Amino acid sequence: MSEPSQSTPLEFSRRLRALRQARGITQRELAGDTLSVSYVSLLESGRRQPGPEVLRQLALRLSCTVEELRGDVETAATRPSTLSVRFGQLALEAGSPEEAIEHFTVALRATDLDPLLRSDARLGLARSFEARGRLEEAARAYEQLVQEAIDAPTYLASLGVVLSWCGCLFELGQLHRVVEVGGGAMAQFDRLGAWDSDGAIQLLATVAAAHFELGDHDQAERLLREGLDRATRLGSARARASVLWNASQIASERGRHREALDLAEEALAYFRHGADRRSAARLLGAYGHLLLRQDPPRPQEARETLREALDSLTDSGRGFDRGTILVDLSRAYLLAGDADAAADAARQSLVEAGPEAAMQGARARTALGAALASQGDADGATAAFADAAALLSRADANREAARAWAELGNVLAEAGDPAGAVRAFQQATAELRLVQPKRLPGGSGRGVG
Repeated sequence: MSEPSQSTPLEFSRRLRALRQARGITQRELAGDTLSVSYVSLLESGRRQPGPEVLRQLALRLSCTVEELRGDVETAATRPSTLSVRFGQLALEAGSPEEAIEHFTVALRATDLDPLLRSDARLGLARSFEARGRLEEAARAYEQLVQEAIDAPTYLASLGVVLSWCGCLFELGQLHRVVEVGGGAMAQFDRLGAWDSDGAIQLLATVAAAHFELGDHDQAERLLREGLDRATRLGSARARASVLWNASQIASERGRHREALDLAEEALAYFRHGADRRSAARLLGAYGHLLLRQDPPRPQEARETLREALDSLTDSGRGFDRGTILVDLSRAYLLAGDADAAADAARQSLVEAGPEAAMQGARARTALGAALASQGDADGATAAFADAAALLSRADANREAARAWAELGNVLAEAGDPAGAVRAFQQATAELRLVQPKRLPGGSGRGVG
């Protein structure tokens, strides 16, 4: 038998992992009775090279020849287009979305790519765009996948894509589109009696959150009550936790902070012991946010919780996930009297979220404005709050915009600009639609309470 490989250790490790995943087997199954899982892990990381006998055992378990495993010959499972899809999936899982984008793009250029693998590549590319903060491109990619699936018999299989699409739209501040897209999917669930999945109830919770951001609190709470009822009938702890999470946020915004904390703790009990690290970390971040809103606030506990959330998102989170947590971390620092650390955390949040995340970017600017005001930089604070309010107004996020305008008013009042403060407070009131709107031609204006 010839020597193991003419390829580099890294090339061999990638080929081994891609073949194993293409066969749908675990490292333990590949190890069998003669190898250890840790040794297979070392092979797949490029830190070990197999000898001839190990190569033979691996090839046998992977249902391929030694030559295929070594890369001496090309097969359907090892040709570049197929491997590019697998490498893209691996890069995305490893937290390297830019590398994943390159692999998926190469795979999609191939004319001989299997149709199912092409679908995998397109979905992987959309998720890579999302992970990189390229939300507009991700939203367009998800939309195209959904539109192509609508007329197919497997339309419901695209539920995860709809959920991801709505998540991107939410971060972009396109809240009415979230309601439109999510509501359309939920109507489909009604027609087909297809509510018995975690994803369907998570989508309901996302639509409820959009309604809340748009100021329709009653509809948001109605949807969440429906979601809790469906999750209970489904018997899904995960679905229930997703709804509880959103219900907690709404209770907090309505001033029911103790109730919000209880709801968050119940949701966190599931996520902390589950396998979904990203959801657990995001909920930890939401829990830290609630600790800051208690009366009195609990900044020390919040800071510890938020740090734990941030640490656990190192490998599994998206930029705007970390950005959200950094906003609350900024507020925790500010409550503890450390304005410099608060400003640094807010600026880091802006970097993490990227330029396209309108909702997150506005919150980070609001936090930065508060930190700058505490530092005595009235001009910087004014600019940050005004940018936040303008961004939120364009995103139809009236409740958040009103908060930013109100904070701007407080800064201007303290800086000795009462006229500017009054204008800011008036804008805050207008955002909440508590004032008489301009009369429209041919009709009468009516304020909405």
